[in-house]
Amino acid sequence: MQGKLKKMAILLITASFRIYPSSQIKRVTKRRILYNPMEYRFMKDYIISPSERLCQKRPFIIIIVTSYVGNFELRNMFRRGMPREMLESMNTTRIFLLAEIPPGEKNITQNWIEEENENFHDILQGAFTESYRNLTIKHLMGLQWVTTKCPNASYILKVDDDTVFRFEKLLNILTKNAITDDFLMGYVLKHAQPRRDNTSKWYVSLEEYPKKKYPTYVSGWYYVTTPTVAAKLLNEAMYHPYFWVDDVLVTGILIGALNIRIIEMPDEFWLEYRLNVMIHTNKDIWNIEAYNHFFAIDNLAETSWLAQQTKTKTAKSGKQFVYKRKVLKMFL
Repeated sequence: MQGKLKKMAILLITASFRIYPSSQIKRVTKRRILYNPMEYRFMKDYIISPSERLCQKRPFIIIIVTSYVGNFELRNMFRRGMPREMLESMNTTRIFLLAEIPPGEKNITQNWIEEENENFHDILQGAFTESYRNLTIKHLMGLQWVTTKCPNASYILKVDDDTVFRFEKLLNILTKNAITDDFLMGYVLKHAQPRRDNTSKWYVSLEEYPKKKYPTYVSGWYYVTTPTVAAKLLNEAMYHPYFWVDDVLVTGILIGALNIRIIEMPDEFWLEYRLNVMIHTNKDIWNIEAYNHFFAIDNLAETSWLAQQTKTKTAKSGKQFVYKRKVLKMFL
């Protein structure tokens, strides 16, 4: 008797619920917090924009070069080493990513930047101040411009203005090994840690990044991806707090969240080489400037444009210029 009563109770209880087929069950997913700090709005605010003619044809590669607004000579080295005619013959275009001149900068004016763009039509200048803390904005601004102005480009090459590389070698890699899925390829960094020394310009506080290690990421001075991936990165960025170490955020945190494949360039494609020009006075080092020259790599110290400039300055000022090689991995 008790057994029958239990069965009847179960039937009455289940009858009060509506049974849905599994295909009609609404699954509740974890809601993500949408971050939209003021920094991100600057990605679309431009003071100077490149000519839209750069993307009239479907470029095979578009090169976006992160450049400090005052690095006019480094940008000109790019233009001399890889002239527009050479890029056009390879179905490639290039823009330089700049920001506003900092208040303390006395060696350059906005008129000069505007004149530079009138001559070359390859400047993208954002409406935010040049600063290490604004590198992420500049990085994302370049990706934003490509996705809106050159969405049909096959690949994006992102580099810094002091990076040495041989472009023909990259072309060979991409033409011989066509990659159709989403990817990001470059120099992979693993187990890197935030700098906690508050005297360093790269100091990262626990509030900014509480973890002990960064995720695996690709160095921001040279990597290759596609406009499709760039668009996904821009959308994903809105769901993450702003972090000023741009390559850690873009090629580490965001790529990891999207589960996009990272491809590591083979070791034989990297060369360790950098030229530091150390300007000495009689008492102590007066200034240190580092330049990289992709157009004079074979005999850099003797034949480069910089070497000729330093000889002239030495003759005029009497200061001693000492050349020193310093390890830095670069693509060749």
